[in-house]
Parts: sequence; structure tokens; C-alpha cells
Amino acid sequence: MDSYPAPMDIPLPKPILLDGGIGTGLTKYGYDESVPLPVFALQHPDALIELQSEFLSGGAQILRTATHGANSENLKKYGLDSKTEELNIAAAKITYDNFHGKALIAGCLSTTGLYIEPYGDSTFTEIMSVYSNQVKALSPYCDLFSIESVPTLWNMRAAVLACKKENKPIILTMQVDEDGDTDIGTNALCALLVLQEMGVGAFGLSCTSPKIVADIIKTLAPYAKIPLIAKPDAVEYQNDEKRIIPPFELALSVKEAMQNGAELAGGCRFASGEHLRAISDMLSDNDFSVCSDTKKQDTSLAFATENQMFFLDPQTTEFSPAVRCEPDMSDAITEMCSQSYDVLTISINSPDDAIDFGRNMHMATLPTAFLSDNVISLKMALMLYQGRAIIDSNSSIEPQTLEGIAKKYGAVIY
Repeated sequence: MDSYPAPMDIPLPKPILLDGGIGTGLTKYGYDESVPLPVFALQHPDALIELQSEFLSGGAQILRTATHGANSENLKKYGLDSKTEELNIAAAKITYDNFHGKALIAGCLSTTGLYIEPYGDSTFTEIMSVYSNQVKALSPYCDLFSIESVPTLWNMRAAVLACKKENKPIILTMQVDEDGDTDIGTNALCALLVLQEMGVGAFGLSCTSPKIVADIIKTLAPYAKIPLIAKPDAVEYQNDEKRIIPPFELALSVKEAMQNGAELAGGCRFASGEHLRAISDMLSDNDFSVCSDTKKQDTSLAFATENQMFFLDPQTTEFSPAVRCEPDMSDAITEMCSQSYDVLTISINSPDDAIDFGRNMHMATLPTAFLSDNVISLKMALMLYQGRAIIDSNSSIEPQTLEGIAKKYGAVIY
């Protein structure tokens, strides 16, 4: 039987104050993205230490490593992909050696920029491997992992699965617009419904306008089973002119988000130690435990892909006949989804079946259930499916084993 740990809480009382903008904070020391962030940190360790000291003085309880963008795929653009492990270890050690014991250290991950088929040429397992290499390098020097501003659900899921192997808390934030969507259309509520079931310990927003953070938190709160994060930008652009948002103004934005249900706060781009101090003072002056009267929704039968949500009624839900997998099964999926069924059932009996459906899953417009008699094939199907899936309880697999598999991938046995 597979056994996977439950989502891990951050070992701090809430509310928790996160840090500010690392990359933008280092621009005053000369950082301009002409080199990767960890390379600049290694060239100017005193600058990173001074910046993170400012965050700590501002009240930050968690400091991220200067490894945003430091996976092998992004480092390849600089010809440094062969030094991924070395750069991540060295950059993480600067923060760990100077601040461990004073704050929790979060290993920072971001997007790979890779797209799975049919949107791109990469496989999901290749993307997972990119994250796994960075995670293994960071793990000895961090207390938790922070996955940030990743625009695609498949990159988020790959990063989460890589982090889960290290048995440490995971927090994840998205950059979204006023509709709650990333720039390629992944919806924050959809992502929450998927990722909180996969073991993410806190979820929310970063690199997002302070004008919209509170409203999106309010949208997420009824469905959140885990703490929510509000980490807005401290900058806005008006007529192509940059305006740094004053600390008190950013604190007011975060206050509203906390009143709407957030429990972790911080600042993103251009958020300084002064911004954090204003947020810290605001947190000290308010009791948010009595603010939120959010009515929680039952998410036990809530399913999602990157931009579609489904809420099933157990009294009326009807499963389709099982569709057999083949390399081109788009017509069969479309035909079944066009009928009056509530759930699309897919028969998974081999690893090739899982791969075939993975290449065609974008055609499904219904929540997906997998019917299988093969453990390895079912695991692969759930890994490749970019959403929260159903495992058909008629699957000929021992119940305890099904429960363990469902827990790892955030699926529901139904």
C-alpha cells in the first residue's frame, strides 16, 4: 500500500508575515536580470544579506531563497543549466547560513516555461524532472517550499509532486488578473480546488495588483480548506509610469484581504522592509480571527481542470460508459461529453492507455473518472491528468491501495 503524508502546516501561529520582493529589491544593488538571480546573489552576497535583514527587521517570519527562476530550463538560456544544483545550493546557503533560526527558510521555485502536449513539446514527467533536480538541491537548506507565479496548472502540479517527496510544507501563489486568471487562462479557484487536495499547505496570490487581491481572496475563501495568502505588488503602472505604493496603502490592501479570509500576508514586487513593517503593525493592531464570516462550501465532490469547475450531486450523478484509450481518441471523448452524462469514464489498463488519454484530455468537457485494474497504469493516468480526478470505485484494485493513490494525487474514489 502507498502511504503519503498529509498536507503539512507551517509551524508558526497565524497570521504569518512573509517577505518582500527579492529580485526587485536587489535592483538598487545593480541587479538587472542580465544574469540569473542566484548568480547575482553569489556575486553580491552582502546585498542579499542586507535586503533580507531589512525584511527580517520589518517582521518577516519566512525568508525565501534567491532561486526564483533557477531551474535547469531557465538557466539553459544563460548556458548554465549544467550548474543548476551548484547555483541553487550556493544561493540557498547564503540565506540559510545567515538567517536560519531567525526565520523559516523557504526554497523558492517558479515556472519552467515548458508546455505539455498538445500545447508544446514537453512531457509532464520531463517537467517534473526539472523541478525535482532543483528541489533536491534546495531541500537541505530550507524548512518549506514556496512555488511562485507559475501560470500553468501542469507546472504547478509538477512542482508540488516534486516537493512532496521531501516531506516539507508547501505554499503556492499565483499571479492573476481581475478575473482570477493567469496570463494563459489558468483560474485561481480551479487551481485551489486541485492543489489543496494534493497537499499544498497554503495557497494564494502574489505579484498581483493590490486593488484586486482582496476581492479574489473573497472568491477563494468559501472553497479553501487550507490557509490563503495575500502577497500583492507594491508597484503599479499608470500611463507607463511606475508608482511605488506607499507602505500604509499596501497594508490597507492586505488588511482587506485578511478580513476576507487570508491568513498569510506579505509583499511582492518592490515590497521593502518598510512595507513589511506597515503590514506587521497592521497585523498587530487587528484581530482577524473574528473578521471572517465566510460560509464554507462542501468541496468533497468539487472537481476542476485548469479553467473549468464541476460540482457533482451524488443523488443524480451519472457516469458514462468507459471509453477505451487509443492514440487519437478525441472524437470518442467529444461524443461522450456531448451526451447527458455527468462524468466521463476512461478505461485505463496499461501505461500506454494513460499516455494516450494524457494527450487527448484537453478534449474532455466533463470531470473525468478512471476505471482500472492496474496500479501502475492508474498512477500514471492520475499523474498526467491536469486536474482533480475521480477513481471509479469499481476499479479492481485493493481498496487500501486505492486510498493511498487517491491521497497522493488529490483524487476522489466514487
